[in-house]
Order: sequence, then structure tokens, then C-alpha cells
Amino acid sequence: MAPPRNVRRPSLLTNGSVYNRRTSILHRAHTVEFDDNDASPSAPPLNLMDQVFGYESVSFDAVNVPPPEDPPPRSPGESGSPGPSGAGPSGDGEDAAAREAREAREAARGRWGTTLSEQEARTALLAHVKRHCCYGASAARNMAITALDHASALQYSLETFTERRETAWSFSPYLGEEVDGADNGPAPLPWQLEVHPSQPFTSEVKCQPVPHTSSVKQCHRCKGSGSTLCVDCHGKGWVHCISCHGNGYDTDASGYKERCFYCHSSIHGRGRQDCVKCSAKGKMTCPTCEGGGLLLCFIQLTVTWRVNVSEHIVDRMSVPEDLVRNVTGAIAFVEEGPRVLPIAHFPDETINMASAQLLRDHERDFSSQRILAQRHQVQVIPVTGATYKWKSSKGEFYVYGNEHKVYAPDYPQTCCCGCSIL
Repeated sequence: MAPPRNVRRPSLLTNGSVYNRRTSILHRAHTVEFDDNDASPSAPPLNLMDQVFGYESVSFDAVNVPPPEDPPPRSPGESGSPGPSGAGPSGDGEDAAAREAREAREAARGRWGTTLSEQEARTALLAHVKRHCCYGASAARNMAITALDHASALQYSLETFTERRETAWSFSPYLGEEVDGADNGPAPLPWQLEVHPSQPFTSEVKCQPVPHTSSVKQCHRCKGSGSTLCVDCHGKGWVHCISCHGNGYDTDASGYKERCFYCHSSIHGRGRQDCVKCSAKGKMTCPTCEGGGLLLCFIQLTVTWRVNVSEHIVDRMSVPEDLVRNVTGAIAFVEEGPRVLPIAHFPDETINMASAQLLRDHERDFSSQRILAQRHQVQVIPVTGATYKWKSSKGEFYVYGNEHKVYAPDYPQTCCCGCSIL
């Protein structure tokens, strides 16, 4: 006599494991069908997972694992330690601080003096007007440019390349592969595993099982049967014929009856159509275990590398920061290393203060991650402010960046109807 449906056969092992690691014998007891309409857990019960030393608090939700304490960065005065500019004393006795200050002054003299002529400013404005259908070009052609003011916007940017490690229980269908369990040795701790980024300063994510944490458990969704009841026919293998409404016959206007064309060949009798979803079997292959009834459970390590960017912009004209951020200029200072020190001798004190503040912020914000490398730079972006007069209108426009982009908030010849103004 067949056992009643939905009755679970007792587990072979009290801890839920059905795999013997020493004898490599798989014990399958697939006699239970699981109704997929019932509420099914999204993961195996946590109390059935093996206890792994160093991972006692791991669950199916990823948890960040702080790195072990790194040795403090060496101060500039220590032997062999780079100074604020990333280089030690030069061969002529010049220390790092003096060298940084000298290079910054040279950058300021050589690059901050970039200027535009009146014709170059007008050409940039005409190109800007051409990109706007509602701007008239005659104002740009005929306006009198009465003054040019040359300045520079400074963009300080700090990049911190961090590594974050998270652990969580995970599972996949067990298909008979070798199981790397506790018999193979103790599991290494998360930060003991050798996992490296593909290249520095590139965001990416890698996942891998923690060695020696695998075990085989019964599938929590199908209870080890390898199948679930079909949600369309509820395990019957058939559904009522929608053409004859379950009668098995179609009747024409004259009252003549004939067998229903749609269900006459059903293996389940008249008025019933074979369920298409399950091919009239009444059950589906369990998608969680792919029909095997078993799951390979293991602790998964997720390593995330991320480039965290902060910046500070110093603009002494009226160009919005979002516009300055999207153009290029001359690189006046750049440094890269495992850790960088604040800029201390840049001619603009605002940059020195921003460098110190952003480095402190990154040290605080990424204390639960490992800082692998840092890079910071100062970019000098040329800005030219042009004062103009056209008819009775007076105003200003700005040409900024190596791309000669234009910001003209008060351009005097505009309309709002999408038409062209000649």
C-alpha cells in the first residue's frame, strides 16, 4: 500500500544531513511531494547548518567582516618613508615638503596664467549658441566685449580604493560533486583567504566558497523528493476543459452533440485537458535542487572592491560646480600610494584644508574596510569671465575648461518656443 501523500519519511540523520563524508554514500529518500502553494522557506533552516569555528554568527544574510588591524602608516620623518609629495629627499638635499611647494609654485606660474583672447571667447560663445535652438546668434556676433577676467577653478579629488569582505551561508543544487567539508581541515578566516582584485582602482565583486565549510543537506523546498506539485493543476495532471466547460461534448445550434475537439484525446477522460505546464504529470522538477533532492551548503565569501571618490572645488567666479566637474584642466599635483598624506604646501590654502578634511573623512567612513591604495590630485581648470554689452543689455558669460565650454545664464537673445531667431 502506497504511503499517504505529504507525509515525511523520518530523516536518516538527526542534524538533517543525508551525506556520509567518509563512505561517500548518498542516501536518497524521495517519497514526499511538496505542494508549492504551501509557504516554503527561502533557505534551509539555520539550525541545520554545520558549526564552523570562526563563523558561528554567520547566517543567510551577508555580514561585513572588519579587517584585522593594519600597522599605522609611517610618519614622514621615519627612514625610507615618503613625504607628502610621495617622494623622499632629492639628491640635492631638498626635502619633500620644499620640493612639493616648489613644484606647486611652478605649476601656478606655468598653468594658472592660461588666457583667452576676445576672439577665442566669442568663438566659444557662438559654438555654445549653435547648440541651442532657442538662442539667437546675432547677439553673440555683434555684442561688444568690454572686459575679460582670467582666473582658475581648482578641483581637488581624493580616491580611496577599499576592500570589503562579507560572509553568509549559501547553497546550490548538489549534483554529486566532491564535498570540501570539515574533514579536510579547519576553515580559514575571511581575511586569511588570498583574493586579489583584477587591477587597482577598479570596482569589482568576487564570490567564492570558504574552503572546508561544505556539507550536503536535504532540500528545504521539496523535502528531498526532488519535485513539487504543479501550481496549475494542483497535482492532478489535468484541468477542466475551457471549451466544453468540463462536459466533454460540444453542441451546435441544431442540438447535435459531438466530442470536444480539445479534450477528446486527454488521458484523463472527457472534459479534462492535460495540463500543459507539467505535461500531465501533476508535479514539476524542484527548481531549488534541480530534482536531486539535495543541496550543497557552504559559507560564501563576497569580496567587494570599490573606488570611493570625494572632491572639493574652489571657484572664484560664478560657474556652477557641476559644470566645472565635467571639464578638464592642467594637473598641478598628483600622488598615489598605499596611503597618502594631506597636501600641505599648495599655494591655495583652501586646497590644503580640503585635503586634510577629506582624508580624515575617508579614514573614518571606511574604518570597517581595508584601504588598499589612495590617490589624490589637484586640477587647475581655466575660467575666463567676459563682460559684454549688446543693445541695452549688459551681462557676463564664462568660458571654462580645456574644452572651452560656455556658461551664459543671462544670454540676451533667447525665446521659449523652440523657434530660430535670426
